[in-house]
Parts: sequence; C-alpha cells; structure tokens
Amino acid sequence: MKKKVVYIITKSDVGGAQKYVNDLAKNLDKNQFETKILYGGPVRDEDKLRALAISNGIKLKWLSNKIYPWLLFGNDWLAVFELVKIYKKEQPDIIHLNSSKAGVIGSLAASIYKTPHPKPHTLNPKVIFTAHGWVFNPTNALSWPVRWFYVFLHKFAALFQDKIICVSEYDYKLAVRYGIAPKEKLVTVHNGIDPNIKFFNKAEARKEIIKKLNPQSTTHNLQPDLPWIGSIGRLVKEKNYETLIRAAALITKEQRNRETEKPVFIIIGEGPEREKLKSVSRRIKADLFFIEPTGEDYKYLKAFDVFVMSSVKEGLPYTLLEAMAAGLPIVVTETGGIPEIIKDHENGLMVSQKSPEQLAGAIRGLIANSNEAKRIGEEAKKAVKEKFEITKMISETEDVYKENL
Repeated sequence: MKKKVVYIITKSDVGGAQKYVNDLAKNLDKNQFETKILYGGPVRDEDKLRALAISNGIKLKWLSNKIYPWLLFGNDWLAVFELVKIYKKEQPDIIHLNSSKAGVIGSLAASIYKTPHPKPHTLNPKVIFTAHGWVFNPTNALSWPVRWFYVFLHKFAALFQDKIICVSEYDYKLAVRYGIAPKEKLVTVHNGIDPNIKFFNKAEARKEIIKKLNPQSTTHNLQPDLPWIGSIGRLVKEKNYETLIRAAALITKEQRNRETEKPVFIIIGEGPEREKLKSVSRRIKADLFFIEPTGEDYKYLKAFDVFVMSSVKEGLPYTLLEAMAAGLPIVVTETGGIPEIIKDHENGLMVSQKSPEQLAGAIRGLIANSNEAKRIGEEAKKAVKEKFEITKMISETEDVYKENL
C-alpha cells in the first residue's frame, strides 16, 4: 500500500526550499509514495511570475512568514489549527516540513493532531523536518536575542519531530552545537539536481539578457564580447550582495584607470534589499545591472564568464549546483554547506565573507587566466555529476522515510 507524504512549505515562490519540495514530490517512487504539497501565502506581486506551478497542492490561508507578536501570534495559531484540520482530512503517513516557520507550526499542529481523541486516528504520521540552512547560523545578520529565540523555537519544534534532515554537514554540526536535537534524530542528505539542464548557449543567453534590460541602459558595457560576471539569488541580507557590488566597483575603477574595457556585472534577483542595493551601486559607481527573475533563471547561466556568490548564510544552494552544471568558473564565500561543494582552487575559488578586496581579486584572476577558468569550470561540472545528482538525494530521502515508518 502506498504511503502518503504531505509536504508543507511556507510560501510558493521559487527558492531553494521550494525547489527541494517540488523535486521530491515529482521524483519519489510512485509505486511506494503519493504526495501532496501544502503551501502558504500570500505571494507578493513581484513573486507571482516565479511561483511554483503546484498541481497537487493546497493553498493555506493562514501560514505565512508574517509575524504579529502584538496580536499574540494570532495568525500563527490560526495556521496551526488550519493544519490540524487538513491533517485530519488527508491522514498522511509522513508530514515533511520545510522552512523555519512551517517547521515550528507544522510540528505543533502534528502534536495536536496525534493527541488521542474520542475517535482515535488510524494513522500516526511521522514528522520529518528539513533545515535548509539554520536561520540561527552565527554568520547570519541577526541580533543575539533574535538568534537565540530561533534556537529556542527549533528546540521546541524538534520535540515533535521524528527526524531532522540537514542539507549539509555544516548544518548537522550546527544543530549538534546548539543542542537542537539528539544526534540520532539528525541526518545529512545533500541537495541534488539533474545535471542535464537545458541551458541557453552563451550567445542566446546574452541576447536574452540584453533584451530584458531597458534600452536606455544598454550601453557599450553590455557588449557580448566583454567578460560578464553574474549572480542569481534573492535580494536579501543573507545573500550579502553589497560585497559583490563593492567588488564590482573596485574592478570598475581599476579598469577605468587603465583605460581598458570594463567587465559587465549582472545580478538576477528580486527581494526587499533591491532598492538599497541599487542605491549603493549608484553611489559607489559600481556599473552593475539588476534583472528581474523569471523562475527559470538557470537558463541564462552560460551568459556569464564567472559566477559569484557572496553570501553570509547558505544551506546547500541549488543555484550554485546549477552554475557548476553549466561548467562555469565560480567564486564563492566560505559559508554554510558551500565548502562541501566547492574545493578551493580545484573546482572553484573561495574567499572570506564580507571582503570585497578578496572577491575582486578572485574575479580578476579568473578573467585574466582563461585556461585556469576553463579547468575550474570543467572540474565543477564533473563534481555535480559525481556527488550531487538528484537520484542520490531522492534515494537517501526515501530511506529516511522508510526507516521512520
């Protein structure tokens, strides 16, 4: 008999956790599992075009990232009881929670659902939580009280969780360090992708990106024969795009002084930091372009000669795996699970966090040495196929399910 898996995600816009849920729901063994996705809202206007197309999902009215402590978290309690009602209707064998908010609320709802009733449930669902990069990561931009509040919430939620999947060894060790749960409740399962992604070729990708930009912004700096340096991600504090912008300004200034052609810097993304980052870019004359995301931004990766991630918090980023599958030379900051993917000077370059000088130096080096850049890109592509294939992630996740049923 098939086992029913219900996935819960806080919102349906396209991000790492959302891709993870969608990939699992689509690729689990259909002979053993049936799946349904529960997702919160509302989706912001800028996210609508990027929302997941969920055909077998249920949209939740009350689950969202919004927090109203002055209302005694009334919306969160409403979300708890909304989930209890859905659990009763769906009667899942496995409740798989994703993201901090869904992890806490979904676990509390499961504990209420499993409390004996006059008519006992025939099922006793197992609760699985996947940590897509712990929010209390010490490098994240949070104050001390907020960080420890999240630690408390996750410790509380873990009491009602049967297994916690960490997407990196870094997150596993962080959970142990902060005492989130006993070691026997924790397991590491790395994210994985299908490496046979259909990218635009370089010329097509650059042509499409140029078309997306306002014609008035299409200066000589966007000529397709110049080096293009790019990144893809949400414009939020943990992505720390200000460091990339400052690195771009350093390189732009240096090239201007030498009277040589300046590289093109492009960030594909949307989020609450957008206007602030654009303002910083203008103020320090970084000569950098912002492009709104489409939900299929991986297609444009081959437009870039170098791919950059300047984050201060990550789990095991899908965008990085996709850039590796595209065979791009990569520069990253040392954070989260990234060192489990990128080996410095082997399949990418790694620099310290919040160091525009180091980031600029690594980018310059790859632009100047095309042979080394090509070698690093080829090694990155090989690493994805060998270690971060989606079939491995699916198989290991199915094993977690079976061990806990």
